[in-house]
Amino acid sequence: MTAFRQIFVCATPGEGRCGAKGGEELLEAFRSEVERRGVSSSTILRNACTRRHEEGPVVFVFPDDVWYTRVTPDEVPRIVERHLSPFRVES
Repeated sequence: MTAFRQIFVCATPGEGRCGAKGGEELLEAFRSEVERRGVSSSTILRNACTRRHEEGPVVFVFPDDVWYTRVTPDEVPRIVERHLSPFRVES
C-alpha cells in the first residue's frame, strides 16, 4: 500500500454538472470527515471537470484508480475509511 493517497471531488458549477448535483457540499463533507479523523486535509482536492455529468457528483481516489459516482454525503465516512484510515496524523 502506498503511503500517499488523495481523494478528488468534482464540484464544477453549472447546470447539470457535479456542483449543481451537490458536489460542493460533498467536497465540504470530505474535508470535515478527514479533519474529524485526524487525516491531513491535503488528501482532499477539488477535481477539474471529469465530463461525467450524468454520473455526478464524481469522486476519484488516487493512486487506487477507484471512481465513485452519484456520491452522497452519507457515503463519505465509508469512502474515507476504506482509502484513508491508515493515514491518520498522530499528534
